[in-house]
Formats: sequence, structure tokens, C-alpha cells
Amino acid sequence: MPATSKLCSGVIVVGACGLGGKAFLAGSPSGAALQEPSAALRGAVQKPAQTSAVAQSATAAMTVAGVAVLGSIAASAGRGKVKRASNIACNFNKEAQLGAQAPLGFFDPLGFCENEEKFIDLRQKELKHGRLAMMAALGMLGQSLVQLPGMEGVPKGVTACVSGNGQVGFLLILAIVSGLEAAVFVQDPKKEPGNFGNPLPWWDDYSEEMRARELNNGRIAMFSAIGIISASLYTGKSAAEQFGL
Repeated sequence: MPATSKLCSGVIVVGACGLGGKAFLAGSPSGAALQEPSAALRGAVQKPAQTSAVAQSATAAMTVAGVAVLGSIAASAGRGKVKRASNIACNFNKEAQLGAQAPLGFFDPLGFCENEEKFIDLRQKELKHGRLAMMAALGMLGQSLVQLPGMEGVPKGVTACVSGNGQVGFLLILAIVSGLEAAVFVQDPKKEPGNFGNPLPWWDDYSEEMRARELNNGRIAMFSAIGIISASLYTGKSAAEQFGL
């Protein structure tokens, strides 16, 4: 039984005993009370009986007040325990989350992750941007080596998305990505951020080590994609030419 329930039970028992005792004494008149009629006939004053009744009423009132005070203390103690338990249940340590590792630890210099809700939202976005960057970096390298039919006159650099048939291909890619984002890759709040199931049935490894590798590769790929785009715009060279191929 919880401590609060025991305290409340004790309060009820003590109050019941006090009130029961007073009722028993009031229902058992003493010899002095039995002699009151004869005393009244002789003209005696009944002040002692009145004083006894007043004393009993005061004692009963004090007993009720004590029960009320103890009940208030028990209720306050119960609320305090519930509040402490809720604080413990809502504890969230962002320093211990996946991706917080040496040498930087949990890197959030601007303090965006104020609570668990914001952390989960930003982690979802980080994973999506990382996966997109990995495909983009690989795609920019691939298009500079191999071109699809109908794209012969399209530049091999990042300006392909605004030149000739390259515009059609770019809009088609955007349409496919938007459809996947809206209908397929929808985050389930009951699962970890970025967990959309396993698209490769023959590769089933959802360990923390593999998840950390994906997260780190996505971070590197974001820097890689930004570097390829920036260098291509500045030098006019494709991704393969930047590697000297």
C-alpha cells in the first residue's frame, strides 16, 4: 500500500475513534447526571451539567479540525509525489542521443534543441537532408560520366537543371521526390525519427552502429554536395572534372 494511502487510513481511524469515544461517553450518563432531576426539584443550579456539555462539544470540534488538517497534509504529500514522478518521467538527455560523439559531442552551438519535441523534429530533417545529399552527390558525379538518351546537349555540371531537356528531368525529379515525401515517407510518431522501414529485404541491420554510420555519412554528404555545387558554379567544371577525371 502506498504511504499516502496508509496516512489517509490512519487519519480516518483516529478521527473515528475520537468521535466514537465521545459518543459513548455522551450516551452513558454519570451518577451526577442521574441526580439532576432531584437537584432541580430542590432548586439547585445546573451549571456543572452545562459546562460538561460545552466541554464535550469543544473536544468534538477540535477532533474534527485535527482530522481535516491531517487530511490536507496527506493530500499535499500525494500531490508532491505525483509532481516529482512526472518530472522524472519527462526527463530527456540530448547529450546521450544517437549522433552525439567525439570529438564534438552534442553539437548545437545555437541552442535549437530546447526540448525533446524540437530535437525529434530537427533529427527527422537532418536525416532527410543527409539522405538527399548522399543521392545528390552521387547523382552529380554520375551525370558527369554518363548521360541519358536525349540529354546529349545538356551540360554535365549543375547548370544542367536550367538548360534544355535538363529542365524536364529536373522537374520530373522534383515531382517524384514530392510524391514520396507526401505519401510514402511519412513519419510514424511511434517510431524513431527517420524510420520508414527497410527498403532492402536482404539487408536487415538496424543496429545503433549502422544508424550512426548513416547519420555521419549524411552529414559528410551535405558538405560534399555543397562543395560540388559551389565549385561547379565557380569553375564551370563538372563533378568528374573536379576530381581530374
